[in-house]
Formats: sequence, C-alpha cells, structure tokens
Amino acid sequence: MPELPEVETVARDLQRWIRGATIRDATVSWDRTIRHPLPPERFVAEIRGATVRRIDRRAKSVLVHLTDGRVMTVALRMTGALIVAEPGVAADPFARVIFSLADGRELRYRDVRKFGRIGLWEGGGLRRSGTKAAAKAPGRVGDVFAAHGPEPLSRSFTVARFAERFRRRTKRIKPLLLDQSFIAGVGNIYADEALWRARIHPLRAADSLSEDEIRRLHRSIRTVLRQGIADRGASFSDYVGADGQPGSAAEKLKVYRRTDQPCYRCGRPIRRMVLDTRATHFCEHCQK
Repeated sequence: MPELPEVETVARDLQRWIRGATIRDATVSWDRTIRHPLPPERFVAEIRGATVRRIDRRAKSVLVHLTDGRVMTVALRMTGALIVAEPGVAADPFARVIFSLADGRELRYRDVRKFGRIGLWEGGGLRRSGTKAAAKAPGRVGDVFAAHGPEPLSRSFTVARFAERFRRRTKRIKPLLLDQSFIAGVGNIYADEALWRARIHPLRAADSLSEDEIRRLHRSIRTVLRQGIADRGASFSDYVGADGQPGSAAEKLKVYRRTDQPCYRCGRPIRRMVLDTRATHFCEHCQK
C-alpha cells in the first residue's frame, strides 16, 4: 500500500503537471471507486468544469484543491495510481476513473484491485481537530481526516508533541506506528525502517520507551520518510509516480523484505515475523 513518501511523490508530480488545468469531463467505469457524492453520475456532474488550484497530501491521500474551494480526495489504497497521460496514449483497462483535461491530456485513476476511493468535498476543517463522529459522516474535507493523527513531517510535530502521544499507551510500538489515529501516513515499510534505525524492537510496549528512545524514534521516522520522498517512493508491485515510473526507495531499505540477509549495522541475519497480520522485519541483535 502506498505510504506517505509514495503519496507525497504523486502529489508533487501532479502539482507540477496539472496545477491550473480544467477538468472538461470525467468517466467512471467502476462505480464503487466514488465515495462522495453519490451516485457517481452526480460526482461527474459536479467535477465537470472544475479548475485545479493546487495539489497536496494529507495522510495517505492526495488532495486536489479546486479554485471554487472544494477538494477532491484520492485514497490510493493497495494498488491505486494517478497517472497523467498525454493525448494519444493507449487506453488502460485498469483505469477506473478518467478525468479529461481541457488541454487534451487525461488524469487517469488506475486501480487493479479496486480498493481505492475518490471523494469530492466542501473545503475547510483541515487545520482543526475533528471528531470521530465527523469522520463517519463527513461534510467537509477536514471531516474525512478528523480521526487522523498529526503529520510526522510538519513543523509542529516536535519531539515534545510526539512524547505526549505516548502517555498511557501500552500497545506494542509497531502496531501503534501503523495506527493512523496516532500518526498519519506511516505504514508497514517505513515503520520497520524507523524502528531499525532507532534500535527499538517492534514488540516493545509503547510505555516502556525511554525519553532517549522516543527522541531517536522521532528523528528516525522523519529521516526515513524524507529519504523515501527523495527516492520517489518504494515500488514493489503496483506503485508508480504520476509519470508511470517506479520509485527507487526499495533499493535502499535497510530491513524491509531483507529476511535472512545481513544487517547493515551488525552483519547478523534480518528476521521476519508476523505481527497483527503484518510482516515485520527487524534485527534481533540491534533491536533488543
């Protein structure tokens, strides 16, 4: 599943390539891709003629801000991709939604396994703390992310704020990092990488971490996410940038999917276990 670096890469690509573009029309070939408004025909009618003001990211979703204040959210999920296709490019059988741009290009939402969702919302609320009730029945784009935790790369995500979120947390640290209400955007790949870098075992209870370990983990999370963005994300199967090309982050990972290969720090073999249904990779020597 695309995580923060992959989604950020897509958002930055789109910001360069379709900012200012007008959506002439849209075609939906898989109705369940549309989350809001329903039915899909209403979504098409409401997006038709809209102009893109800017594109950014929240958690694991791409946000397309329109000039009229509305925001389109694109949750890529397992196999989703947003690809800008030049005129004349062959049709894609896995394109579930196609946005026809006024300049002749297409913005294609490609999703092999059909888990991704697209919504069109009223603007507002992204900077406030929402409620879980709002998340269940969203009206504004901020409500969609009401139950999400802070962005780990924001300036406001300080060590002190990170440490405060550990209070009264007894959950194991790896599942906690994957909890989007605890911290937004971190997934299986970068949780493994951050824990290895911070020398913290994934089975540790969150409330057992010392101040120094929390400080190391905070720094490690931000480091691995920034490196992932610099390398345009990790491509193992379906993930590609908006140009349709894979990222190179997978080639630089230290533990994820390196089972039985030597640890880059101590030389001992990387271990793999399943934790809450997720494959988890770690060094049992470096991460006590």
